[in-house]
Amino acid sequence: MLSAQQISHFETFGFLCLKGLFTPTEMADMTDEAEALLEANPGKRTGPSHQAVSPFVEMGTGLALLPEDDRIYKSMEQLLGEGFVWGNSEGVSGSFNETNDHEWHCDRAGQIDLQYTRIKIMIYLQSMRKDTGALRVIPGSHHPPFHKQLLALQSQKSRSSPSAFGVEGPELCSCPLEVDPGDVVVFNHYLFHAVYGKQSVRRYIALKFAAKPETETHYEALIRHKQGASYLYDNYRHSERPRVARMVSGLLEWERKLG
Repeated sequence: MLSAQQISHFETFGFLCLKGLFTPTEMADMTDEAEALLEANPGKRTGPSHQAVSPFVEMGTGLALLPEDDRIYKSMEQLLGEGFVWGNSEGVSGSFNETNDHEWHCDRAGQIDLQYTRIKIMIYLQSMRKDTGALRVIPGSHHPPFHKQLLALQSQKSRSSPSAFGVEGPELCSCPLEVDPGDVVVFNHYLFHAVYGKQSVRRYIALKFAAKPETETHYEALIRHKQGASYLYDNYRHSERPRVARMVSGLLEWERKLG
């Protein structure tokens, strides 16, 4: 369960870094299963060392239980409210470009539904430091006025930061979220973020969630990023596990409503 202070931190700054959420034994099991899934599923490859598999945890056994684990599920309930929905998962390995950098960007930049909260959880399988693959975030950049001021960065090119603000990407004012296995990063999908010095063996599991879609615009925003009901993995779509069933019910309801 998150404290009132942690909830305030997330709402204000757009992220949380939860230290030691999973034990070394849990991480060892998680890593073994994740590596087996990556080995068995080529997924999408966009660089010499890069691999992205989605859906991911849904295909596993122990990993498939992660979204309903108290430490994840109850935290999402606190941050997203009752009726929050599952937004799929991915397993990623390596870097998709030769520079091993991912320039400043926002996963949902400039959309009109900035008040519709969507969350990404990152579980890294090895230690990450500022210049070796740690996620850097610009605190508060999920808030509309600040968010719009940063849209000049969205091209994700190496010269966008100097052009907009006169400093190189790694020097832009930000917060590096350094982690070790067992730590978990939670961030608002509208937050501007970047990575510098990715490791060739950089591996992580990402879990995605969203607040209950109250309008057709909300649901269309999910579909746009392959998070609608039609993208549900079968064992989640038809799950009889109470928490999974609750997380997909809001998506299935919109699917029925819109045909």
